[in-house]
Amino acid sequence: MATPVELVGRQAERARLGEALESARLGTGSLMLVAGEAGVGKTRLAEQLARSSNVPALWGRTSHGGGAPYGPIVAALRAYLRANPGGLDDCGALRPHLALILPELGAAAPGTDRATLFESALCAFEHVAREPHLVVLDDLQWSDDATLDFLVALAEPLTRLSLLVVAAYRSDGLPRDHMLRRLRHDLRRGGQLSELTLEPLDLGETAELVEQVLEEVPARSLTRTIHDRTQGVPFFVEELARALRMTNALIAGPRGLELSKAGEVPLPASVRDAVLIGMSELSDDGRDAADAAAVAGEAFGLDLVAGASSAAGLAEVLEAGVVVESASGEGAFRHALTREALYADLPWLERRALHRRFANALAAAGARGMELAPHWLGARELARAREALLLAAAESRAVHAYRDAARAGRQALELWPEGEDNGARLEALELYAGSAELSGELGEAARAWREICGLRAHEGPRDDFAEAERRLAAVCDLRGDRQSALAARRAASTAYAEAERPAEAAVELLAMANYMRAEADYSAAIELARAAAADAERADRLDLRLRALGLTGVATAKRGDHEGGLEIVRGGLALALEHDLTPVAADLYQRLSLVLYDGADYRGAKETLETALSLCRMTDDAPTEVACVTCMV
Repeated sequence: MATPVELVGRQAERARLGEALESARLGTGSLMLVAGEAGVGKTRLAEQLARSSNVPALWGRTSHGGGAPYGPIVAALRAYLRANPGGLDDCGALRPHLALILPELGAAAPGTDRATLFESALCAFEHVAREPHLVVLDDLQWSDDATLDFLVALAEPLTRLSLLVVAAYRSDGLPRDHMLRRLRHDLRRGGQLSELTLEPLDLGETAELVEQVLEEVPARSLTRTIHDRTQGVPFFVEELARALRMTNALIAGPRGLELSKAGEVPLPASVRDAVLIGMSELSDDGRDAADAAAVAGEAFGLDLVAGASSAAGLAEVLEAGVVVESASGEGAFRHALTREALYADLPWLERRALHRRFANALAAAGARGMELAPHWLGARELARAREALLLAAAESRAVHAYRDAARAGRQALELWPEGEDNGARLEALELYAGSAELSGELGEAARAWREICGLRAHEGPRDDFAEAERRLAAVCDLRGDRQSALAARRAASTAYAEAERPAEAAVELLAMANYMRAEADYSAAIELARAAAADAERADRLDLRLRALGLTGVATAKRGDHEGGLEIVRGGLALALEHDLTPVAADLYQRLSLVLYDGADYRGAKETLETALSLCRMTDDAPTEVACVTCMV
């Protein structure tokens, strides 16, 4: 049905990509972003680059609705492993960490961190680059955030590898907060941003493309009509030209093909209309298979679609070129816009039934949460969609893809019926809040912890409520919202006291006292520090009592009683040294330096800070060390 056409125009873009690939062949690789609106030819440009070069090409594509963390990266590495089955065998100690996202490599590490996971993926690309390669990551507008984070980390090492990574994405309709914008910002800041933006075809290029599709020269009037309707977007140009031919809307004129009965033949109004006209050549079985494939996604298991339609229908769709088979044995639409048009035209009851069928089949096969969730959502099975999203969040957290985990968790919470299973919702909220915090989405984390605090206030042990308020305070601290942090710590301190956990209450009171000292409200700081000391006494925690003494002494000196404050801090320091409480002694030396500095004893303050720093390094007390270095400066 759809005869493949050659790439039209794009000489400058071809040349620039060719130069980048040649540089990669010589050992200086790069990351090249290729942007443009839907249908403008980003994928075809990458395909032409792959065909015209003699280097192996590895492809990774993202499907609408997302997928597993690092999905396009994993797809590209699997393509490498199919061609080189033992290619990643000598990744050494990093191999078990890489196995977290590539299970076929064997047993995965029981634990890892984000930096180690990135290092293992970089190691894999270093192995790929033993021979020059082209890596194409397509449709990144739908990508998981973990992939985009990794690309930022990959950009600089690529300059030492024989790899060209082409990352293509739709630039139209990109949300303001999309991670691709952050990717571009981070690459620009690091001096690593290389980007091509594909523009629509001009009139002459449109005529060349129409001639390829129709295999006859178009009249200028036909070219002008098609260009005006399509704005020069190549995919729409092709589909519109084919639709006109199939509807017998063209006749031979003195200057080439032109519209019959000009002005009377209705032109397809959209890409969707043009695509659907093109589908009219398919048999009923073929159209059923195309519809099933559209529900399955841009990329799908061929057996899955054949089972939901028929093998004969799927074979027809493949032969027609609507769907192509990849090297991995999966099916994929030649263009995402074709899939979107078919999906939008499908009656919603039929669409829901197909989504349900695919969800059940994928669940039986042990599919990942992010593969299941779009189908359960499409089937309007909201409870199962929520379960799948929570599973997806857990899977993302397991590979430190916290932003993706937060997104899946947020979707799950939005589907939660009010008042249903509050215990499970609390657990989901806490996991979401933690993921949002770790991904830097502090506003979202604070909102989640506030909701958790509201729920914990009326049910469950007071300890749980206190812990939630403490977590809220920590997030507010990170946001610089001191007043909200103070209120949360006050609530936490009260709840810990009610739960008969005086040591934890003392910790919160000490934090509040430190806030007041920083705000120069020294009387309030002294009052809070003394209350903390009393709680510490009840808990039999000398370390906390001495920290409270240090704060009391600093606030006393700052309030005007320099000698009194100095005596209090020195008394606490002597006790800390006597009881070998080294971390507490480091903290008190730092407090002592503040009092000495205020008394203009700069030499004494400097010597005291040096002692504090040496103790910090002995005990790995990072917070006190930071305070000491700051004071030293």
